[in-house]
Amino acid sequence: MKSALVWGIVLLGLTTHLAAAQDKVKYGSAVKLSPVYYLPVLAAQEQGFFKKNNLDVEWVPANSGPDFQRNLAAGAIQIGASTGATDIPAIGKGAPSVIVANLQSSDNFGIWVSTKGHINTVQDLKGAKIGVSRLGGAEHAYGRLVANKLGFTNDVQFTSSGSVEASMAMLVTNGIDGVVLTPHQMIDLSLQGKVKEIAEVEKYKPQPWISYTLTASKDFVSKQPEVARRVVQSIMQANAFIISKEGRPWAIAKMKEMSNYSDPAADSVYAETTLSTDGKIERVAVKNVVDFMVQYDLLKAEDVPNIDVLFTDALMK
Repeated sequence: MKSALVWGIVLLGLTTHLAAAQDKVKYGSAVKLSPVYYLPVLAAQEQGFFKKNNLDVEWVPANSGPDFQRNLAAGAIQIGASTGATDIPAIGKGAPSVIVANLQSSDNFGIWVSTKGHINTVQDLKGAKIGVSRLGGAEHAYGRLVANKLGFTNDVQFTSSGSVEASMAMLVTNGIDGVVLTPHQMIDLSLQGKVKEIAEVEKYKPQPWISYTLTASKDFVSKQPEVARRVVQSIMQANAFIISKEGRPWAIAKMKEMSNYSDPAADSVYAETTLSTDGKIERVAVKNVVDFMVQYDLLKAEDVPNIDVLFTDALMK
């Protein structure tokens, strides 16, 4: 009897120790209400991937990419979901962060026009007025990329609307001819038959490419590489679940909950989701993004760091 009691105490102690041994991590994201940001972390939490990898993870979403980088620098988070377009300029200016995995290679931006307007094909963009949230941002750069590839470099006018919502409002009221936005931003207007996509930016980009990233503080990667590796592993496992047949109903339900999508909207956005399941970062993909950013004035040539400073594949090994 005494022996059984002793073993019970030992087992209780071991269980308590194992529970207490979970590594606590604060995981950030550039924004909250974008499926590519919230689906992986919520799947990892709700489907138990963090727990299986002995992690206790708190999600700390930010309001923008720069806010995410500031949170990393301040130690408010250790790792999270970002974009190469935010990471690369920040690291070039000295941010203590590093890209550790590819979350999703494409960002699915497109040029959208009103179904009641005069533009029906990409060739009709010559002389068009395109709205972007702000001049010098990613939307503007992507629009210029398409115009350049079409030979319309000097024949498309870009105007700053001030916000995504303002661009959408101007489009449906015919204040502008088009916008450069993503399907998850335009899905409601598209389903209402008010807008249509006439150009997928992805088709005009150099390939390979890296868009959405997992990015961590350099201090976290250097001092806790095993913990960081398990976070990345958990997210990759979550991604595999999300894009699987078994995970689709969960992902659809989660998008309806988080983004208030209708069934058709959730189905459409899900179809555009191409999350990475191996996290592999190709050096040439990072270089392509850097070259694009320099060409389209998102990054000054003097701020371009050595490519190998921008990312590490050490956590994928």
